[in-house]
Amino acid sequence: MSFFDVAILLFTLELIFNRYVSEKVFLYSLYLAVITAIAQIFTVGYKWQYMPIYFLICLYAVKYTFNFSFSNKLLKITSGLIIGFTFIVSFLVIYFLPIPEFSIENKKYSVGYEEIYINIETRPQPLAFVEISNLSENTNRELLVDIYYPSNDKTEPNQLFRNASTNWGETVINYLNRTWNINLPSYIFNHLNLSYLDVGVGLDPINGELPVVIYTHGWSGEKIFATDQLINIASQGYIVIAIDHTGLAMFTELPSGTIFNSGSTEASTKVFNVMKEMSIDIQNTVNHVENLKYKINFDDVSIIGHSTGGGSAYLYCQSNKCSTLILQDPFFVPIIEELNNIELNSKTYFIYSQDWYGGNNEENSISEIEVYRNFTKNKEFAEGYYMTDSAHYDFVAFGTISQLTKYTFLKGTIDYKNSLQTNNYFNITALRNEIVVENDFLKLIEE
Repeated sequence: MSFFDVAILLFTLELIFNRYVSEKVFLYSLYLAVITAIAQIFTVGYKWQYMPIYFLICLYAVKYTFNFSFSNKLLKITSGLIIGFTFIVSFLVIYFLPIPEFSIENKKYSVGYEEIYINIETRPQPLAFVEISNLSENTNRELLVDIYYPSNDKTEPNQLFRNASTNWGETVINYLNRTWNINLPSYIFNHLNLSYLDVGVGLDPINGELPVVIYTHGWSGEKIFATDQLINIASQGYIVIAIDHTGLAMFTELPSGTIFNSGSTEASTKVFNVMKEMSIDIQNTVNHVENLKYKINFDDVSIIGHSTGGGSAYLYCQSNKCSTLILQDPFFVPIIEELNNIELNSKTYFIYSQDWYGGNNEENSISEIEVYRNFTKNKEFAEGYYMTDSAHYDFVAFGTISQLTKYTFLKGTIDYKNSLQTNNYFNITALRNEIVVENDFLKLIEE
């Protein structure tokens, strides 16, 4: 919990138990509660989870100003129970829906950040993306890309999303409601726009050519879903490029408007074609970034792909030189259906969730672990591992989203901190082509 969380809760708790303190102490607590609430709103931002606390503070301010109290004993007990219940609910909501803050462990460099817009005038919008989204065929391909890079400039946690033209958390909720026909309150993720990340904007990159890591998300993913992992990689001396695959992403906020995904693979006539077009997105992005200020060694390109992004990463590396390929629960069945096998030609690290390692698959279809064991050729290039107690989205769901999705089909019982530490260790070790050491959460796949 943050400083404001603790301070406001403590001051409010003292107001609730005012009968046990002097009037002077109560008055000081009231002043401090009001000042802290105002400071929280102006320095951090509005968060709906605090509304019950704000209500209690206002209630005690009115009570003190007008010297109001109940004379009836039953009313006193009832009001006390309501106030106590409100405080407990507020505490639980603030605890379980905190403002996420992403720090970097073992940081070697500070991390700079930039979002770039790419309009590919020579490439019409692919049908594969039009089928699964609200894109129009008669447009050029447009991409939004995040770039994280190492810097020697100093940084402190700041809020990248707070001033976004639309509320990121609200857009997520709208997507979930539309896709799964549910009716969650639109404000429930509003506080995600207040997320703190230890990155800076407009920093100078460190000198020298740097290796590049490209992140390609899965179906209805998002370029920021693995931000916690990506800033860690950049802090170790890599340029990291995260691509929003417009039309496949959960949503992409282009200058012309928001593009959203339909949420179902059934809308696509061929998932393989989606992956193929995603691999072209990667190539288009590389071509664009080559002309920017960053000094990138394009002879040292590594790819991290989650789920469908794993398929696109593989296809990209079939026609381009890749140093390392990191595949997080890669969705390879459509590639097997099209190409019959997986032919590795670069060092490839597979990491599966325990769900997928256990053979999680659709009816009448081979499982992904069967693809790894029986359809992957050139195994001398491959190393396979799985993360214990995990599900498919333990590779991407960060911060508050992870807490909310715990114990659902989206996420295993592994704690967010443990899944992040495991992913960070695995990513850096793989990129450095060092020996991966098993631990409580990372296990080698036995053939």
